[in-house]
Amino acid sequence: MLQLIKFFTNNRVGLLFLILELIAFIFIVKSHSFHHSKYLNSANVISGSIHKKSTNIKNYFNLKSQNGDLVKENELLKNKLEQFIESTDSEKINSNTKYKYISSKVVYNSYHKRNNILTIDKGSNDSIKPNMGVVLSNGIIGITLRVSKNYSTVLSLLNSRTKINAKMKNSHHFGSLEWNGKSFSKAQFTDLPIQANIKIGDTLISGGKSVIFPEGIPLGVITDFSIDKKSYTTIDVNLFADFSALNNVFVVNNRLSEEQFELESINE
Repeated sequence: MLQLIKFFTNNRVGLLFLILELIAFIFIVKSHSFHHSKYLNSANVISGSIHKKSTNIKNYFNLKSQNGDLVKENELLKNKLEQFIESTDSEKINSNTKYKYISSKVVYNSYHKRNNILTIDKGSNDSIKPNMGVVLSNGIIGITLRVSKNYSTVLSLLNSRTKINAKMKNSHHFGSLEWNGKSFSKAQFTDLPIQANIKIGDTLISGGKSVIFPEGIPLGVITDFSIDKKSYTTIDVNLFADFSALNNVFVVNNRLSEEQFELESINE
């Protein structure tokens, strides 16, 4: 306490000067509109800058939550669209549609091997089973392989064992989409009849002849092909889906798949 009193006593002149300067400054600001407005503007700029930085920081940390909300909303919209497409009565949407989409996140992804596998964070607890399609809005990713309670492995399209039914968007000629193990951005369209008049730039979509995938999913565009007298020998397709940057995907649950599998197995 004595030290504090001594400090004020020794510096009384300087402190008195600072107090008088502060009082003068306050009088100037309050009595002159120009200085007052300048002061307020400066305060607003500083305050606004602080609030903006604070908001940006909050928004950054909320990105994960917002992204999750967008994925859920996208899942809901895809299911609503599927209900609308399959409804035969425009005034009554059928709630028991053939396909249901389940959003999921890729937690492991390989795309540089010959036989690539993915892992997603949904399993049997989320009604995931083996042999379900995994898709994006712009491509087919693969087929579920093994399932635990909370995770599933996925046989990637970039795998020598994967063969996807596909067709040309304009002519509806069917073939198969496979991968030759080279570029992760390209696949090969095979088994196409010679009658198909293809050209570079043609679009491929899912064929709909599979129990696993719905028809009409965009797959890619033809970038190169070769032909002999009897058949197409090589057709390269530039894939729409970027397998090097997979994050959120959708598992396709065909509610009628077991019925179709059971019926087809009787005829084999």
